[in-house]
Amino acid sequence: MKIEFIVPDKTHLQALFDIECRAHQYPWSHHLLSSNFGNRYFNGAILYQQQIIGFYIADLLLDESTLLNICIDPAWQGHGFGQQLLEHYLQQTAARGCMQWWLEVRASNITAQNLYQKMGYHEVGLRKNYYQNGNVSEDAFVMQRFQD
Repeated sequence: MKIEFIVPDKTHLQALFDIECRAHQYPWSHHLLSSNFGNRYFNGAILYQQQIIGFYIADLLLDESTLLNICIDPAWQGHGFGQQLLEHYLQQTAARGCMQWWLEVRASNITAQNLYQKMGYHEVGLRKNYYQNGNVSEDAFVMQRFQD
C-alpha cells in the first residue's frame, strides 16, 4: 500500500471539507476548517492512490501540541490509515520538539479512544457537554500523551 503524507494548504480545503462531512455526524463548518491554517497550526494529510483520504488539524506551541481534528474518509476506515496518520502526526511534532500531546474525544467514540490509548494517550479529565449541536450534547474525555 503506497501512501504519502503532505502538508495541506487552502487549495486542499474543499477535499478536506468533503472528508470532514462524510466522516463526522456533526462536522466542522467550512469556515471553521478554513480558519485552521496558518503559522499557529500544524496540519497534515494522508494520500492513497494520489487522493487525500484523511487529515489532521493540530496546533504546536513550544513543547506541546493539541490534536484538534483527525479523520479518515469512511470509505477508507478500517484499513489502518487512521493509525498511520496519527503516527505521522506524533513523529512530525516530536521532531519539532514536542514532549506532550493533548486531545479531546467524544465519550461515545470508543474506536478512537482505543486507538489513542494504543498510541500512548491516557485519559486525564472530562469536559461535560463539550460537544454541542442544537439540543444534542456529549461529554469529551481529555487525553494526554508524554514523550516516550
